[in-house]
Amino acid sequence: MKKKKEDDLSPRARAEDILLGSLGFGEDAKLVKVERTAQGYRGEGVWPDGEKFKFENDDQLDDLQVWALEVLVAG
Repeated sequence: MKKKKEDDLSPRARAEDILLGSLGFGEDAKLVKVERTAQGYRGEGVWPDGEKFKFENDDQLDDLQVWALEVLVAG
């Protein structure tokens, strides 16, 4: 199923792309849950076929990643 153009522009969709993309996951991956950690973030994602995966980033966050986390954790 093709995403609507409006979905691509939503803050949530952009935030998902930022966090997952910074870890090397393609745009087909979707976020299931995310939480902030002491230094970064961790969570779970899912591929279009339903296969789930876990991710974690312990690197220092840049401003865009901080913004993305705020959008996703608050949402």
